[in-house]
Amino acid sequence: MGLAKLTKVSIVAPNTEVEDVIKELFKFGDFHPVEQKHESTNKGLEEMLEKVKKIDLALETIIYDFGVKSEIGIIDSIIKGVKIERHIIEAKDVKGLVDALESEAEPLVLKLKELSSKIDNITKEIQKNETLLATLKLLKDLRIAPQSLSALKRMYVLFAVVPIRDLQEVKRSLPEAAILYVALTKTLSAALFLASSGDAERVERVLKGFGIKPFTIPEWLPRTIPEAYTTVESKLVELNAELSDVKQKLNSMLEASEGKILSLKEGVSTLKESLERLKAREDLKRFTIIEGYVPYEKNDELVKRFDNKYPVFVSEVTYASEHNAAQIESPPTLLHNKGIIKAFENITKIQGLPGYGEIDPTPFITLFFSIFYGIMFADFGQGLVLMAFGLFMRMRTRDSLRDWGTLLAVLGLSSSVAGFLLGECFGFKLSNWGIASPELVHLIEEHAGVKELNLAAVQKLLQFTIMLGILHLALGYSLSAYKYIKNREYLEAFTSKIPTIAMYIFGVLFALAFFGAGGISQMLTSQNPAPFIGLPSSLVGTVGMVGGIASIFVVILGKPIASLLTRKSGGFVGAAGMGLLEVLENIIHFLSNTISYARLTILLLVHIALLMLLNNVWYALGLVSLPILIIGNLGIMALEGLIVFIQSLRLHLYEFFTKFFEGNGKPFKGLRRNTMYVDIRIK
Repeated sequence: MGLAKLTKVSIVAPNTEVEDVIKELFKFGDFHPVEQKHESTNKGLEEMLEKVKKIDLALETIIYDFGVKSEIGIIDSIIKGVKIERHIIEAKDVKGLVDALESEAEPLVLKLKELSSKIDNITKEIQKNETLLATLKLLKDLRIAPQSLSALKRMYVLFAVVPIRDLQEVKRSLPEAAILYVALTKTLSAALFLASSGDAERVERVLKGFGIKPFTIPEWLPRTIPEAYTTVESKLVELNAELSDVKQKLNSMLEASEGKILSLKEGVSTLKESLERLKAREDLKRFTIIEGYVPYEKNDELVKRFDNKYPVFVSEVTYASEHNAAQIESPPTLLHNKGIIKAFENITKIQGLPGYGEIDPTPFITLFFSIFYGIMFADFGQGLVLMAFGLFMRMRTRDSLRDWGTLLAVLGLSSSVAGFLLGECFGFKLSNWGIASPELVHLIEEHAGVKELNLAAVQKLLQFTIMLGILHLALGYSLSAYKYIKNREYLEAFTSKIPTIAMYIFGVLFALAFFGAGGISQMLTSQNPAPFIGLPSSLVGTVGMVGGIASIFVVILGKPIASLLTRKSGGFVGAAGMGLLEVLENIIHFLSNTISYARLTILLLVHIALLMLLNNVWYALGLVSLPILIIGNLGIMALEGLIVFIQSLRLHLYEFFTKFFEGNGKPFKGLRRNTMYVDIRIK
């Protein structure tokens, strides 16, 4: 559970045998190469990489041009389910994998491009013939023969097909000519140019300048307009039928080969990424050094693969801290959570992966996120519905979506448990359903038939959620101190982080004494019990005040003491001023962060108020209101479920993570990663 321990492995091999080493690393899989910038690379790997890039680009173009869906949508996954037959690509070595991918991808790409090109050519031919047909129809209707126009002696007459965009410019250039035109298509018009025979030469020169030529019947058509029209009409029918046939072939091929296209693309992308990361340096002229990270428990397995063949050097991975970050390379992060906890890695990754050696907050998130969500969405019935949906989603989806399904199921279970403890089910009392419930807090009370919030119960729940928040914050501050102690930064831990924890705890005791005594004037003398603790407020207040003041002095004086011990410049007064600012900042954060947890109670009250409003329809209409109740509950679940999730996330991102978590880690990427469509194997 948490972060997996890694070891760093260095393999030394002759340049001529690098491909054999990479073959074994591919078969091993869990090897994260050290990414280094280098000028010299292995020529064999470089050639394979170039070939893979060409295949990748070709497949990427096919996917883009033909709109092949590379990912299955969430809704489709849930409704239709995910059934993918993984395509197996197997070879003796890496070069064989490249050749296998090329041999499968190239014919497919060429055939699809051929069909696409054929469709483009037929479409252009159809457009050309449609324009011709429209022109012939116009001539037929007007009973004009283009060849007879040139026989006129006193007039210059020319019939042509002109782009619409040029018409206005042509008209301005030929003020002496009359121009009649009719639109044939969206971009072309049929135009009749009329001018005197004396202007014929100028008109012809201007029209040639615009590239306008007299319309003539193509040689492959009969000379008479009606016969030519009939021939073109028949030709269009043939072309459209041919186009439909080619499109059908293309669609059938895409439908049949969509899975193969995606599997080849995934395989090529995986291989390309791995080869780019494995471009080895030839530092020793005749030898190559390949370095990478391996999970600690698989270290012996990798060493055995190269035993007695190549030298393999294994070293312990040292994580970077504030003092040695510049000297030590940052290792990748491999999360090693299982079961339900693994599903909550999605919450951790929203903030970023923990760096190697950093604390993995996922186990704590699993506990507190579930509790927070359960409190704000406390409803036995709606929780069961959410849990059922999460389990259904888990069964129908794969990979990360499957984890989200698990997460929703856990949150639904938490909400159902909280609803059972409060006695709530779809806004009704569980007792009305014949289910015995502890009803720990009676949030709703009824007076003279009117339902209203029980303020005493609300106050009790508010106190509980604030104390839960205090526990959450104290854990965050404690993890911050643990982080510095683990990194052997003892000075910062004992002069700042641990005093901050003490300052917060003593501050909480001071606040409990304040509320127990009913004010600050009686706090040091009152014998009233402090809330949650039960001890006299005077004792709790004294301990809180003395401890808080002592913690403040430690924080203020800790900075200058640390400066003296580490011999840092800045002076005693400057360091003490920094400590004072830290104290003031802590006090502000203590108050604002702690109050934030009141939202747990507030959102629960909003949830209850919405259900009370909805359920009034039931009391007014009875069974007739059942459709309204179902739709209303679904709407509240969608709205409230999302809002509650966001608020639970906020309490972790802003109140919890900020105390100790950096999230600057980079993921561990093995050479054999998890794929959806393809299974790459080396014998």
